Amino acid sequence: MYPYMQEFENPDLNLKGRIDGPAPVQAWGTINGFSFYFRARWHEWSFAISENPAIDPVDIQMIEQGKEHGYFAEGIIGKEWEYLASYMETSMAIDIITKCSTEYLKAK
Repeated sequence: MYPYMQEFENPDLNLKGRIDGPAPVQAWGTINGFSFYFRARWHEWSFAISENPAIDPVDIQMIEQGKEHGYFAEGIIGKEWEYLASYMETSMAIDIITKCSTEYLKAK
């Protein structure tokens, strides 16, 4: 059974969040006090951090020169089943969020 809500934390990254799912799998939270948003649907996922409190992390992808306002990453999960990302395990979503958060912090 898929857990429909799970809180997670990584003190080493100052990362806290909550993940909901499935279809789509979504997560919200903070990293170093900045808001993040994760979404996985169909066979794709995206992760965004907003460094500007006036900009929702959901909108970071849409903003021209979004890197000035935060961080954005996206990827594909498999190609065999078009709904794989929509039903990804919580642990996989947290791994992606952790990896992206680590990349973001290294770039700072």
